[in-house]
Amino acid sequence: MHVLGIAAAALSLTMSASAQPTQTKQSLPSQAPKVTTTQLKGEIAYLQGDYLIAKMIPSGVYRLFQLKPGKTATIDGVVMPLNKAPIGTVLTADVTVTETPVIDRTITTLKGKVWVAAPTSVILTLENGENKQYDIPNGFKFDVDGKKLEAMELRQGMNLTASKIVESQRTEITTDNVVTGVGPKKH
Repeated sequence: MHVLGIAAAALSLTMSASAQPTQTKQSLPSQAPKVTTTQLKGEIAYLQGDYLIAKMIPSGVYRLFQLKPGKTATIDGVVMPLNKAPIGTVLTADVTVTETPVIDRTITTLKGKVWVAAPTSVILTLENGENKQYDIPNGFKFDVDGKKLEAMELRQGMNLTASKIVESQRTEITTDNVVTGVGPKKH
């Protein structure tokens, strides 16, 4: 079977629903992750439900935190739900942020047989019997059995698999934190 590899920008495939392309999606790390760790320290000034206000140390600035359900902290050596910590507890959070660059790749594959080939387009007979025309940029080369062929070198009856590859970049961000604390001073 002859293989036709077509890069995303190289061939604009205008497919209808009846063309029955198959689609594969992949997410691949594109670089090593960037990891940063910071430490936050503050005294609990107010706590209600999953909202906590802490007076940050050393700045004295008040900061609002929304607690994740079920988040725990080790306070005076005892693990407890963070939303049950007493007012006046001094919390220390070691926060690790991991940023991973990721490439999302969508590969759309279409199988067909060459019906007509011209310098700027090719008409394929698809697996469902429908004939569809696809535009080809000037000078584009097809990979057919390891050979680089222009559209005019394609021959009627060649079985092809056309692939359109679209890539986009994004960054996945994950946050992990470990919270410890010292209970309020007893008077």
